[in-house]
Amino acid sequence: MSAPSTAQQVITAAFAIAKQAATASEAGTFDANDLDAELLQQCRDLFGTVVGPQDPLWSLQTDVARAVLASGGLDADEVSEWAAVARRRASESTPEN
Repeated sequence: MSAPSTAQQVITAAFAIAKQAATASEAGTFDANDLDAELLQQCRDLFGTVVGPQDPLWSLQTDVARAVLASGGLDADEVSEWAAVARRRASESTPEN
């Protein structure tokens, strides 16, 4: 499963980010770029590890993959390479006669 693995860990991570932002804002050292970097890292930690269908985030990850493809996030050559990988996997999982 993707990390963090529990709802409580996700909530704790979100509050940690909010606390850091509030503290930095009060100290006059708030930098939106720092917040963006921290948010990116937290998202990578939570969502960026693709485990497979057993991961509770799998359906969201596949939705994002489709959205990336729909928006042109990968060029045609890379999409072709991944299509070849998918075809090879499909043929390997087909029982032989």
